Amino acid sequence: MMSHKKIHRFLVEHIPPVAIGTTVTITDEQATKQINRVLKIRPGEDIQVFVDEGPQYTMTLTASTDFSITGTVTAVTTVPAPSRTIIAAISIVKGDAFELIVQKLTELGISTIVPLITSRTVKQSIRSNRLQAISDEAVEQCGATQRVHILEPMTLEECFKQFPYFSIVLDPITTEHALPELPDTLVYYVGPEGGWDEHDEEVITAHTPHHLSVSNRVLRTETAAIVGAYQLLQ
Repeated sequence: MMSHKKIHRFLVEHIPPVAIGTTVTITDEQATKQINRVLKIRPGEDIQVFVDEGPQYTMTLTASTDFSITGTVTAVTTVPAPSRTIIAAISIVKGDAFELIVQKLTELGISTIVPLITSRTVKQSIRSNRLQAISDEAVEQCGATQRVHILEPMTLEECFKQFPYFSIVLDPITTEHALPELPDTLVYYVGPEGGWDEHDEEVITAHTPHHLSVSNRVLRTETAAIVGAYQLLQ
């Protein structure tokens, strides 16, 4: 049995709405570099391209230069959006764990990721450009067409004020056994290594969010972030 060759997907800055049979030229620098120099995709091969929140176009390449690629559109596909809009407010963790969080939450369908600075946050900064690149690559890999927005770090108080939506705090132990029906937009919060301190708890209590336990065990921040996203998207 012959195996089908993988069709690579590329997030591009701009592509006009076009129909099947249309010839399109793309000059997106990153996509052109990946196609020509890294993956060495040649005329006659197929690729898929999309813009943020737009349709996906399957194209057969017909020509390429160092600065552009040209192809004929053979299919137009609309990719379903996630079931709801979820903003993930995650305490910054050390090492490459936050990169893992960004990658996996992108694959699951989170819309926005807010790196949180809490009282017990050890690492206070992130590399925004690198995290956005990791997220964009995950969008291309997983088949989505919705770009995830990686925001600059903010405090717990700032996040509650900027996103005054239905809020859920993930706790290892909670007396709240069930959530009400979830709205179309919500925010969930995951604490730092070592948990929330007294000041964090005061901020949380002042905003009266709901609480949810995703496990009867104490999970690492990255594990709780991923498991929580999966449950809330169902």
